Amino acid sequence: MRARIFVSLLACVGIWAGPVAGDTDSDVEAKVLAMQHMWGQAYVSKDPKALERILDDAFVNVDSDGILQTKAEVVAEVRTSTAVQFLTESMVVHLHGDAAIVTGVFEIKGVDHGKPYAQRERFVDTWLYKNGLWVSIAGFVTRVGR
Repeated sequence: MRARIFVSLLACVGIWAGPVAGDTDSDVEAKVLAMQHMWGQAYVSKDPKALERILDDAFVNVDSDGILQTKAEVVAEVRTSTAVQFLTESMVVHLHGDAAIVTGVFEIKGVDHGKPYAQRERFVDTWLYKNGLWVSIAGFVTRVGR
């Protein structure tokens, strides 16, 4: 329950918060990182509505198996998520005007068909400040070794 409240709070803060005149780069970076964290929490809490809010309608993703996914496919994936933990590390935001590139590593742990799993993956996500909102327009994920 606490995770849902956190995700909802981030959604409200992050969606309405964009590059406003006077925002410093660190303000914008913090807003984008909050949205990035919300994405991971959506998997743990199986909250497709959170992803609906942060992914652009034209969002595309290349998953760790090289499969191209649309927004609808990523949202459907969250509904059936078996993740119990989603941790991010080494996240860096690269700002380019109304766009932001986030690079980092995440580890996702869960139980699938009774078997525990852990996957460690590097990601690159592209965010765009569009119509007053930060939305993710593209993602790329690749597995990394331990």
